[in-house]
Amino acid sequence: MKNNPLVSIIVPVFNTAKYLPKCLDSILNQTYSNLEIILVNDGSTDDSADILKTYVKKDSRIKVTTQENQGLSAARNAGIKKASGKYLTLIDSDDYIESKMIEHFINSVHDTQADIIVCSFKEIYPDGKITHFNHDYPKNTFNTESALKAMLLEQGFMVSATMKLFPTKFFQNIKFPVGKLHEDVGTTYKLIMQAKKIAFIPYEDYIYVHHEDSIINKSFDDRKLDLVKLTDQMCDDIDQAFSDLKNVTKERRMRARFSILRQIPLKHSHTKEILSYLKNHKGYITKNPLATKTDKIALRLALVSPKLFQLAYKLFK
Repeated sequence: MKNNPLVSIIVPVFNTAKYLPKCLDSILNQTYSNLEIILVNDGSTDDSADILKTYVKKDSRIKVTTQENQGLSAARNAGIKKASGKYLTLIDSDDYIESKMIEHFINSVHDTQADIIVCSFKEIYPDGKITHFNHDYPKNTFNTESALKAMLLEQGFMVSATMKLFPTKFFQNIKFPVGKLHEDVGTTYKLIMQAKKIAFIPYEDYIYVHHEDSIINKSFDDRKLDLVKLTDQMCDDIDQAFSDLKNVTKERRMRARFSILRQIPLKHSHTKEILSYLKNHKGYITKNPLATKTDKIALRLALVSPKLFQLAYKLFK
């Protein structure tokens, strides 16, 4: 199977019975058939376990493993540990994929000899609204440094661990941080730093589904501050390896604070800390040639009136 390598698909499952069949059907309907489908039941208490039992009977490529609830990172790590494919990809159980996603991935591996393949995606909201993410960026290949720059600036692809094909061996010494939100921020860049070539293909093959109980729609809790901690660690590591990317990492640090400020209650104990960082490091935006007009407006609003900053985000998001 040299030209058609085995691909492991890892799907963590936790209480997503409402969305799970569509996700699994989209995987079984792939035009590329040499798949190993690893479903990790992370202690679901709804009907997810029964659905998984039904699908195991449908297709011999499906393997189910069950564990007590430990969170998304632990479930992904458990699935990756069982993966025997040359490559692997991660899919969230409330999302789904287009039928040619894996075929596009493998064809791109053959065409570009890249280590990591990244596809585009679209987002679907409860009201039926659809947004497209950088699907108009051209097909491209990157070296390690330029891929990190593109990821940090969200030009073509994001920090998300989904929408990507990785060599399974890249995970030998890398795990998703257990017990953290925004776990991809602490992981994806480490995988890219192992790659010599990364390819972006503009197919919208991954469909990210927003729903009322999505993590991003939940009220603020302190775990969301993991975004800042993991972003700073990511940027520290990238700065050490690629000093020419410091303008990029400076902007990314500020954007992480903007993201928290959009959500955090203004009377929260960490709000002053966020605002103090923005004030003390405003040069990361005002003197940064890579800073966008939106970044500059966001900084100005945040420093003048955090309340107005939050209102503007709600109006224009």
